[in-house]
Amino acid sequence: MSNAKVIGVLLGGVCLGGALGIGVTTTVLKKNTSPTSVADSGTCSIGDSSAAPVGMLEVDGQTFKKEDFPTEVQDQLFQMQNQVYEVSSNLLKEVGLRIALAKDKKLDLAGGQKLPELRELLQANKVSEAEMLAFFETNKKSLPPGTTFEQVRPQLEQYMQGQQEGETVRKEFDRLQEKGRIKILVQAPVAPLVEFDVAGLPYKGAESSNVVIVEASDYLCTHCRHAVEQVEKIIEANGSKVKFVQANFALRPAGLSGRLAQGAWCASQQGSDQFWKFHAKAFEVSLDAANPVSPNTDKAFTDTAIKVAQDAAIDVKAFETCLASDDSKKAVEAANEKLTKAGVSGTPTFFVNNRKVGSVNQLQAAIDNELERLSSTPSKAN
Repeated sequence: MSNAKVIGVLLGGVCLGGALGIGVTTTVLKKNTSPTSVADSGTCSIGDSSAAPVGMLEVDGQTFKKEDFPTEVQDQLFQMQNQVYEVSSNLLKEVGLRIALAKDKKLDLAGGQKLPELRELLQANKVSEAEMLAFFETNKKSLPPGTTFEQVRPQLEQYMQGQQEGETVRKEFDRLQEKGRIKILVQAPVAPLVEFDVAGLPYKGAESSNVVIVEASDYLCTHCRHAVEQVEKIIEANGSKVKFVQANFALRPAGLSGRLAQGAWCASQQGSDQFWKFHAKAFEVSLDAANPVSPNTDKAFTDTAIKVAQDAAIDVKAFETCLASDDSKKAVEAANEKLTKAGVSGTPTFFVNNRKVGSVNQLQAAIDNELERLSSTPSKAN
């Protein structure tokens, strides 16, 4: 196995790329120069807020606004606009940071001078040998037997140094943004309003809150697993101001994905605390369990779900009975059908007050906007 493949195994499942999309953003913009690229896809302008109805299409003399299209078409337009927004906002963050840091260094930016690169403006700490070795020891069980530290050291150093630089950039951007020195003025596109009934779904926060967040996720989805910590911080930061609802969307209902979703539903039948305990443990299931060696995959999936229930310290006997029932299967099928109708096709997908949010990175901003909107809306007199 080549060093490149070895390091790929070692870092499998780890989100690569800078904290602000730096480097990745520039690469995307340089590559996507064809007429069919995302940045030139023919969609509405970046940050289209849909504040005023604008014609988008004319057929036989009839003008169609975005609101005239079926929900699935509106959702497709939103996703395309959001891709443009993500790339553009990441680029603007990088440019804003480079301008601010260059000004701090009293560099001349007049007359169209080229902006210094971030590596010239920010010095990240060099990753030490001890840090690399510790990372290797923690993750070497994922590598082929006999793989040595020296074999992967160059790639490991490059990866960890990149992560270190990304973290340095992210912290510096956050610092300058908090001081009000950098403001991204481009607005995220507004998703179409969808019907979404959250009755009976497990939640955290204030039951009566006017701001309802829904996350549709799958326990085996690596992107969902990466988002867990960020979502928890958002829930904690907003406290009683919001109601956070968990909606499980099994990407593979007939596989382990579906069995864990069934298990989560069964855990919820025992109570809210039991659900959240199972929910946390289900994200820790090895991804290898989705492809068991055992020829009886159905039993293997069931055993995995039961093990999660045991680890979560919930009533295993009641859990097993529920898991074997048709009710748990029907609950997963019904959830998938409802979420699909709401525009969920992948995970994680977030909604704030029945409007899809482009990504977890946009979630807090969407919450803030909704809280601000509600606070500025006059309450109706009794």
